[in-house]
Amino acid sequence: MIEKEYFDAMEQQLVEWRRDFHRYPELSDYEIRTKKRVEDILDELGIEHRTCADTGIIAVIRGNGKTTGESSGDAGGKRITVGIRADMDALPIEELKDRPYSSENPGVMHACGHDAHTTILLAVAKTAAEHREEFTGDVKLFFQPAEETTGGADRMISEGCLDEPHVDYMLGLHVEPAYPAGQVGIRYGAMYAAEDMFDIDVSGESCHGAHPEQGTDAVYVAAKIVDAVQSIVSRGTAAAEPAVLSIGTISGGRVRNQIADHVHMEGTIRTFSDEVRIRTRERLKEVAERTAEVYGAEAKVTLYESYRSLINDDAVTALCEETAKKMLGEEQVIRETLPDMSCEDFAYFAAARPACFLHLGCRCERPDTVPLLHNPKFDIDEKCLRIGAELQIRNILALMESGNQHE
Repeated sequence: MIEKEYFDAMEQQLVEWRRDFHRYPELSDYEIRTKKRVEDILDELGIEHRTCADTGIIAVIRGNGKTTGESSGDAGGKRITVGIRADMDALPIEELKDRPYSSENPGVMHACGHDAHTTILLAVAKTAAEHREEFTGDVKLFFQPAEETTGGADRMISEGCLDEPHVDYMLGLHVEPAYPAGQVGIRYGAMYAAEDMFDIDVSGESCHGAHPEQGTDAVYVAAKIVDAVQSIVSRGTAAAEPAVLSIGTISGGRVRNQIADHVHMEGTIRTFSDEVRIRTRERLKEVAERTAEVYGAEAKVTLYESYRSLINDDAVTALCEETAKKMLGEEQVIRETLPDMSCEDFAYFAAARPACFLHLGCRCERPDTVPLLHNPKFDIDEKCLRIGAELQIRNILALMESGNQHE
């Protein structure tokens, strides 16, 4: 039995690890120092590991505990491998605070808590390595690159990270400043949206601003498209089906007294069901092209598929919810009723294996912080580190116990 006091004793070590990662943040696919630091710690702990997806790491801790059946001389249950993932990359944000552990890399900041995620996974590694006799299966650790941009999860999976040993269940978490440290958010089913990115290029014909009738105003047409595509969600999608279509950038024209012949727009689509996702893409193209045609212009829509929606497995989520209630108390476990319209590439792990992704309360109450992710004043309450580590260890043990039941 791994006692609570073990995690209490580890707390200062976790703070030191987290502040080191926070001080030296690295952008997606450039997690060079972070990777080396993680590898050094794994080596110190005697944990086998290898590189995956360029700057990612796979590590394995092989438990040597016996199942109930084995202890009594029977054949024992199935040996379970639980995978657990942390993302390592930071964001292109200039940190706006002055602390001993503030970012030393100009224009780069851990504003999404991935430094905390990496620390918690190292704590899981340390705990499992020092208590192998408690684990009746294997613990597989995924230190993942590029969650914020190109997506490292799908690449790690395509390189075979879920095999040898075969992963039976997946666990993940994200720090959540909406909750204080000591609270956990749990959601069944769809938790994060799928995302698609798009460009719309509107082509018209330029002329003098004094004689707009002689050309085709791409700015005017673009404005009509912006208005028209909003009806795809508001009038073309069922109210019970969450969907968001947003245009984030518009650029066009060169001088104030000339009718613009080109406008470029960029935006995103966020959906949950595959049906709504496909239909929204198709309608975007159709509405943009036909609207432009009505005004004598041309619109070209280019789509870029991003992350799929993250769907939690009901059985694994129920087990994690029960573990959290036993550890933290029922009142500290929040059953989330609404999905998050942002996206998260743990979705690929959750699609490949039964999984639970949860929210770990981390809100920092200091007045010089802002409790918002992707904000230059974001910081965490570091008490969440040992809470996250203990919770995930207990989730792993519960999954192994559940999966190792004698048939």
